[in-house]
Amino acid sequence: MIGPRHRRSPTPSRLRAEDGNTIVEFVVLSAALLIPSLYLVLTLGSVQAAVFAADTIARDAARIHAVEGDPHRAAQRTQQHTALVLEDYRLGASDVVSISCSEDPCSTPGGTVTAQVRIPVPVPGLGPILGDTGPVAVGAVHAVQVDQYRVGT
Repeated sequence: MIGPRHRRSPTPSRLRAEDGNTIVEFVVLSAALLIPSLYLVLTLGSVQAAVFAADTIARDAARIHAVEGDPHRAAQRTQQHTALVLEDYRLGASDVVSISCSEDPCSTPGGTVTAQVRIPVPVPGLGPILGDTGPVAVGAVHAVQVDQYRVGT
């Protein structure tokens, strides 16, 4: 029996058999960690883009309805602006804005206009499985006080 002090050292042929395994293990582990990390970054980027779009649309839609005297023109301008912002952020949703007013029409002096936006966020790569809407939706709400001293039109 060989004691702990007299162990045989690895021979060069044993070491040669292990050559290259470290590189293969590194490549496999790197790919296994890199792919999910990249997917997470893409998904979070989509969600953050939708948050920015929702905030912009809510703020501007409330402002448009508070300033524009003609409700039909205000709705048309809001729809055009929403389409432009969604296109800029590469989001495919269409009807995402709902407007509520404390007075009728919305631009009545002293009234409040509230715009609520809800945007479904598609998950990259899972569109065929989850559909276009995806499991995540972001939203924003913005209220604007109509100028009390505004001259009605």
